[in-house]
Amino acid sequence: MAPHPRVYTRNSLKPSRLTRLSVMVHAASEHRATWVENELGRLDALIQFGRTIEAVVLALVDDPPPRPQVLVVDFDAITPVDLLQLHGVRDHGWCGRIIGLGVVPPPLRASLGIERVLNTPFDADSLGDAVAEIGFDAMTLRIPVVLDEPCQTLALRSRHAKVAVARTRSR
Repeated sequence: MAPHPRVYTRNSLKPSRLTRLSVMVHAASEHRATWVENELGRLDALIQFGRTIEAVVLALVDDPPPRPQVLVVDFDAITPVDLLQLHGVRDHGWCGRIIGLGVVPPPLRASLGIERVLNTPFDADSLGDAVAEIGFDAMTLRIPVVLDEPCQTLALRSRHAKVAVARTRSR
C-alpha cells in the first residue's frame, strides 16, 4: 500500500504568525529526500512529500486550496513516463514555481517553466536560498478596475500598463 501523498515532516507542524510557504517535494531516493527536508526545515515551510509523480500531480491539481506554491523535483531519478505526467501539472492550471534538482535539459526547463535548477554536488543552504529568492509571497497583485463611462469602456489600470476593453451593447 502506497503512503498518502501528503506526508508532513516533524518541523512543519509548528505554528507560524505569517502565511507559511507550502512546498511539495518529489525525491525518489531517501538520501535526497532527507537533504531536502533538512534544507527546507530551516525556512519554517510546510513540506509535503509525494512518493510518485502521479500523487504529486493529484495533490497539486485536485486537492482543495491552499495548494503548495513550490514544487521541488529530483530530475536525476525521473523516468520519461513520469516527465509526461509531470506536464499535467501545467496542463491543469497549477501556476506555482518549480525547482529542479539534478540535470535538467533546457527544452524541459522551458516546457515546465522551471524557475531554478540546482546541480550536484549541492551546497549547504542552496535549496533554502533558491526558495527564498523566488519571492512566492509577491506573485499576485490585485489590479484595480475602473469603469470609464458605464457600459461603454472597462479600463484596467496597473502600474505598468493600461488596457481598455470595449464593451458592446446588445439590443
